[in-house]
Amino acid sequence: MILQALNGYYQRLLARGEEGLAPFGYSPEKISYEILLAPDGRVVDVNDIRDTSGKKPLPRLMNVPQPEKRTVGIKSNFLWDKTSYVLGVSASSKRADKEHEAFKALHRESLAGTDDPGLKALQAFLAAWTPERFVQPQSYFNEEMLDANMVFRLDGEKTYLHERPAAQAIRARLLAGEDGETAALASCLVTGERMPLARLHPPIKGVSGAQSSGASIVSFNLESFSSYGKSQGENAPVSEHAAFAYTTVLNHLLRRSEHNRQRIQIGDASVVFWAEAEDAEQAREAEFTFESLLEDPPDDSQEAARVREVLEQVAKGRPLSELNPKLQDGTRMYVLGLAPNASRWAHSQNGWRSTNATCTSSRCRGKPRRQRVG
Repeated sequence: MILQALNGYYQRLLARGEEGLAPFGYSPEKISYEILLAPDGRVVDVNDIRDTSGKKPLPRLMNVPQPEKRTVGIKSNFLWDKTSYVLGVSASSKRADKEHEAFKALHRESLAGTDDPGLKALQAFLAAWTPERFVQPQSYFNEEMLDANMVFRLDGEKTYLHERPAAQAIRARLLAGEDGETAALASCLVTGERMPLARLHPPIKGVSGAQSSGASIVSFNLESFSSYGKSQGENAPVSEHAAFAYTTVLNHLLRRSEHNRQRIQIGDASVVFWAEAEDAEQAREAEFTFESLLEDPPDDSQEAARVREVLEQVAKGRPLSELNPKLQDGTRMYVLGLAPNASRWAHSQNGWRSTNATCTSSRCRGKPRRQRVG
């Protein structure tokens, strides 16, 4: 099952501290500015934290509490958001006042009773702030900041408010549903554990030719797709933790970066690949081996010949060590292709490992084949 493979890969990457991979409940988002607060809630400064190494400043990717799904509704993010929510000002939103009220209401309720100095400073800031202060002569804000994403930090400390232990504990309670509707419990199809189910799965982004807002691999958006009176995620029970894990690592694999060597484009399909091995070095070696098959060759005929030679060995069930002597028996390689199809991804997946296997289907009984692990 491809979701199990993705969940396992997420856990391995998280354990080895993979850069850019967020823990449960968090996701890498584009942040441009930090608001520096005094303990009494006064704004001490507003710092531009964008990446200025290129020709123009670009937002910085930062792990923040996972954003809310917003279409036409008003939903505030926790401890960060764009200026219409954080400050009540915007260059484009016509309902910035309502969005700011939603931001204040969320934090007034969720931070009630906290003793954390940083979170108390945010409470004081929101209680005193009015959108008119944005344009005051002594303000630390300017029009360039409008509609950018902002985070908060307490003056004199390096940790952002959303990274403070007290904030993470509150975030965990919000995710667990203690401050809202409790998620249904059932056995997760990915892990087998009885856990709260994900009603909606986070979107998959980065597939070429698809909506920039993302779409879902698992979704039930019509009544005809449901059964036995179940709604949405209950039709294919996946826990909130597993849904977060597989979508987070898939978005990580699909990221558009010059340093991402695990994604290629084949026609309309965005193809990602990864490996499972006894240790991280073995996994990287397997991924490099697969990547080398897909590097630009001198011409198409040489490419076709090289790929055919490799696939013939795989089809015969030959061990991966024949492709690369450094690969050990038991190493598994996974390939997943995603093509855009309205708001849902059409996908195909496969995997093989370095062992011999025999096909048991009626059409090829007794013939060597590539062993399916997806």
